[in-house]
Amino acid sequence: MKLSIIIPVYNEKASIAQIIKWVEDAQAGGIEKEIIIVDDCSTDGTREELKKFESRHRVIYR
Repeated sequence: MKLSIIIPVYNEKASIAQIIKWVEDAQAGGIEKEIIIVDDCSTDGTREELKKFESRHRVIYR
């Protein structure tokens, strides 16, 4: 079984790394987690920050 966690973001440059870490570290009772981050045209550099996570998680840019 896989748990998909979708994180919508808009202008979250300052906090997105911590949010992703919290989700990564959350216990899911042995269930595999899939993290999907959706950026809704952020203007504060969130897109650049999210590039750090593209190798581990699915990142969608709108």
